[in-house]
Amino acid sequence: MKPIAHPTRARSGVAEHGAPSFSDESDHADRPVLYGRDVELDSIQALLDGARVGHGGALVVRGEPGIGKSAIVDAVIPRAEGFTVLRTLGVEAEHTWSYAGLQMLLHPLLDRIDRLPAAQSEALRTALGMGDGTGRAHSLQVGLALLNLLVDASAKQPVYVVIDDAHWLDRDSTNALLFAARRLSTESITMVLVVRDGFAPDFPAPGIPELTLGPLDLDASQAILDMRADEIPFTGRDWILRMAEGNPLALLELPAADNEESLLRADTSNSRYSTTSRIKQAFTERIIALPEGTRTIMLLAAAEETGETAVIAEAAAKLDASLDDLEPAEVDDLLRYHRGRIEFVHPLIRSTAYHSAPRARRIEAHRALSEAFGDGDIRAARHLAAATTGLDEKAAAALEAIASYEAERGGCVAEMAALERAASFTPDPCRRARRLTEAAQCAYVAGMTGKAVELAEAAERLTDDHVLLARTALIRATILSWAGNSKGFDVWMDSAEHYAATGHENTGYPLLRGVWNAWETGDFTKVKYASGLASKYGGSNNAWVRRLARAAAGLNRQPDDTAGEAVDALRSLYDYYQPLHEDFQAFDQVLAARWRFLAGDVPAAYQAAAEQVRACRERGAMSPLVQALLVQAQTQFHYGRYADAQASASSAIELAHEQNDRRALMQGRIWVLLPIAAIRGEERRCRELVAAAIQDAPEDSVIPADTALGLLELGLGRYEAAFERLLRIAEGVTPMEVLMQVPTLVEAAFRSGRLPEVKEAFDWFADWADATGRSYWEALVERCRALFATEAEAGTHFARAVELHRADDIDPFERARTELLYGEWLRRVRRINEARAHLREATEVFERLGTVPWTQRAQGELRAAGDSTAVESKPDLAELLTPQELQVVRLAADGLTNRQIGEQLFVSPRTVGYHLYNAYPKLGVSSRTELAKLDL
Repeated sequence: MKPIAHPTRARSGVAEHGAPSFSDESDHADRPVLYGRDVELDSIQALLDGARVGHGGALVVRGEPGIGKSAIVDAVIPRAEGFTVLRTLGVEAEHTWSYAGLQMLLHPLLDRIDRLPAAQSEALRTALGMGDGTGRAHSLQVGLALLNLLVDASAKQPVYVVIDDAHWLDRDSTNALLFAARRLSTESITMVLVVRDGFAPDFPAPGIPELTLGPLDLDASQAILDMRADEIPFTGRDWILRMAEGNPLALLELPAADNEESLLRADTSNSRYSTTSRIKQAFTERIIALPEGTRTIMLLAAAEETGETAVIAEAAAKLDASLDDLEPAEVDDLLRYHRGRIEFVHPLIRSTAYHSAPRARRIEAHRALSEAFGDGDIRAARHLAAATTGLDEKAAAALEAIASYEAERGGCVAEMAALERAASFTPDPCRRARRLTEAAQCAYVAGMTGKAVELAEAAERLTDDHVLLARTALIRATILSWAGNSKGFDVWMDSAEHYAATGHENTGYPLLRGVWNAWETGDFTKVKYASGLASKYGGSNNAWVRRLARAAAGLNRQPDDTAGEAVDALRSLYDYYQPLHEDFQAFDQVLAARWRFLAGDVPAAYQAAAEQVRACRERGAMSPLVQALLVQAQTQFHYGRYADAQASASSAIELAHEQNDRRALMQGRIWVLLPIAAIRGEERRCRELVAAAIQDAPEDSVIPADTALGLLELGLGRYEAAFERLLRIAEGVTPMEVLMQVPTLVEAAFRSGRLPEVKEAFDWFADWADATGRSYWEALVERCRALFATEAEAGTHFARAVELHRADDIDPFERARTELLYGEWLRRVRRINEARAHLREATEVFERLGTVPWTQRAQGELRAAGDSTAVESKPDLAELLTPQELQVVRLAADGLTNRQIGEQLFVSPRTVGYHLYNAYPKLGVSSRTELAKLDL
């Protein structure tokens, strides 16, 4: 087969400044006045007014067919004086072509692409089919490129973007547009996406306001009907008003219906879309009345929705029709010949023209169109597929070639669709299973997890090939595991068994992931089972599995493995563990960063997570980026950089929300935001975070909130409650959750008089801390030993703990707690002057960190020691900023330009400038030079 060529795009998506796109002004001159839509018009007008002053936004306009969605958008365009209007529409025939919608929209801006940063420019060129074939269009980079291209276009005057029939956009274009739409609050850009409800694909748009158009009221309906009063041939106005149900298109079309009986046949009053059915019936009657040649040309135009006249004319000749046959349809106002293309007056007419034709005639139309395009054109293959009624390897191979073409452009969704369609025509079951497996892999990469599982399971039913079955199991297991589903373990084992059946060396990879899945879900019987399989299968890579199994057992107080051995096992994985497939690499590298954190090496975990955050942003790997941000946030928490931790967690939550990643939403709140609220004594905030996490989490998820809540209880002086919460975890199924908070458990036990009950938990923690080799964990061990020690021996352990804390900059909060406990002890033994020094140090740190209950406790101890002078704490400037302002300020202080910062944070340079403008007065600076001198 010849190489696939992308269809030429002749349509323009932009008009002259202040004018609507691909429409002559005369197109608007005879449009009817809109009735009953003042509120809706004002809503869109408010968006335009905001964009004029740099406060842009987006809106999804929804409604049933004919309800007036596009008419409202059209009515606003004349009000967009001084705007550059960019307008395009989703086309049903192109909804599986990667970035087809984006290409139409951005056609007028192509000469601006070179102004973008190199990575964005390359990604966008690749997406639009303008690259050299060596790059890949990562979705995040394409979305950011689109945003910055629109921002560049708005530099001189605001931009109004209108997407008609957005439900027919291809998935890749949709993702890019929604990405940009969520980031317009500081831009001079308004975006309106018009979406049909019913008889169309769903169009979820989380995070974007929506305007749903309802039926017109009686007065507005009567006003529209007055326009067609002389065309009402039967029954009368009341009947039409009742049948139209406030739908403007129905009010205009039903009077033209041939007879009442045909409309009554379409009266499906119990159906949600009864009005649409009536309208379609009215259109069907009009089309059936046309000459056969006219119906043929309408069918061809409906099948080839791009309206390319030359191709439609060539196909028409093969079916004994010609462009001359268009005239009756034009006279009847069903379609028009406009700017060299055939256009239907309304999308329902297109749908009706296609589906009212007999199936055999539709097949003939697609075959004629395929022949008209000729071999090598992407659309020829699509029409060949549409004309194929059974198994046909030629059609399957043509679609697989399309998939290869889409892969070069980075269109994972389009590649998946082509492969799935190719599989449906494939006669050979093994080859069909291979194509379905590849389609499943594309769906996984695109984040379409449900579809990926569906395709993988379909492939599994067709083959007994162990290599294919191992791959499909990998896909399903990965999806289940990242959703926190315990069923993932069995699927990991299936994958390992299939690899083992082929003698594949990498049986260790699915076994290792199975161990991690069982570890996370607290089933250590399964951990042992996977470790046993690793020994059975042999192979050097299976050593990974046994090491991780030891780590899981040791960090969860299982028999035969210690916490110290667990740390050694995790360390041994750092340099030797490699992911099996490139598509899983980003996730696995984030997993390795988490292992460093579990091994107690906060600096190494922070560095690894920060590297993965940068790498995922560059590659556009959205899902692993969320996990990398969460690990980064956890390490920032342990550095005492709470504002940074909140910023990282907020970014992760925002991205997780865009992906509907419910588990990550829960993790961001429970792992990061909840502990910060807890140490600050924000009890109400803690309750809100836990409630939100419960709402967000997938079904049957374990929400590990008690660790942080135990810290909250301790800070508020509720020692028994803190003790009970934390001991319950330490003696539960997954005690690892409380490992790093064992010193808090020990303090709660000390203040409750129940120290003997936590001796085993402390020994477990001390073993782990010693194995980490890090002084900040050893400092906490010494602090706990001081609480276990006699009054006479405690001072030595406290002094050693303070010394170890001061040798490292990790966890200033824990250092302040040690200073507080030491100061309390010194005061009890009447070493008052020494006590004051430590209590003042603790007070200063607590106050700087904003940990109110701990500050109050330290101040109370200081007063009891006879020091009533106020402690002056250097303010934490980072706390003055919003999470995004802090991220921007830190990068600016490092010398990055606004453009470079925007690339890092997925916002436009103008948004970066907006945040800097807001941050400077809060920090008392006026330039980047002053900013770099601050201690942030």
